[in-house]
Amino acid sequence: MKKLFTLLFLSVLFSLSAQSDMRVNLWYGTISNEDIKDHLENEKYFKEVWQQQKDAGNLTNWEMWELINPHSDALEKTYLYIKMTTKENRENNKPVRGMPDGMDEVTWKQISDKHLSRFKKVFSVDTAYKGGFNNSAAEGKPANIAVINYMNVNWYKAYEYENMELKTFMPINKSNGMKAWGLTKVLNHFGADREVNYMTVDFYDDLEEVYERRSNTSAISKEVLNANKKMDQIRTLKSSDIFRLVDYLD
Repeated sequence: MKKLFTLLFLSVLFSLSAQSDMRVNLWYGTISNEDIKDHLENEKYFKEVWQQQKDAGNLTNWEMWELINPHSDALEKTYLYIKMTTKENRENNKPVRGMPDGMDEVTWKQISDKHLSRFKKVFSVDTAYKGGFNNSAAEGKPANIAVINYMNVNWYKAYEYENMELKTFMPINKSNGMKAWGLTKVLNHFGADREVNYMTVDFYDDLEEVYERRSNTSAISKEVLNANKKMDQIRTLKSSDIFRLVDYLD
């Protein structure tokens, strides 16, 4: 499970200015392929409940993503769910109905229990947003594709790492036409067995753009080469995952 450590983030998050109180709870679950149709059909009910939380001021946003480059060829699918909150959201905690409008408690419990029982593996992560940008004109809609780069950073050089990402690499990514980009820090996983403590997230319009960038083997300028070599001394890129947007709140 910890080898997968699948995290994702929303591009609307990176259209915001850096806020130390902005947090993202990431919850993912893996289900069998045979359950996908029914699972997606029921997601509309849960989306409505998250909309209630947003309308009440308890939540800034919610999104659902699909992992499209899994580490194995197992007949299963992993979905990622994001809840983004500010300090104001977390302190608000306003009561909501907690079930779809027009549905009784018995029916909702049956749907909820069946829905959750489909998950074969689950995992939850809390993260803090450190900074980023959004080049998209449609800032309310998340990007279609997110590439999550998982980093193992030397804790003694964490401050240096954050500054290099935000002051050196963020401007490079912005000038290269990336739709959005962001830096986040893991808050609730720590220790030698939890290797990922930071991640950067690259956002694109489509998968073809990702593949074109990866297939383009071009010469690296001396300035960029030196910056990357310096970065390699304080962090290790552990893995990179690709996600496709499934749904989100307006």
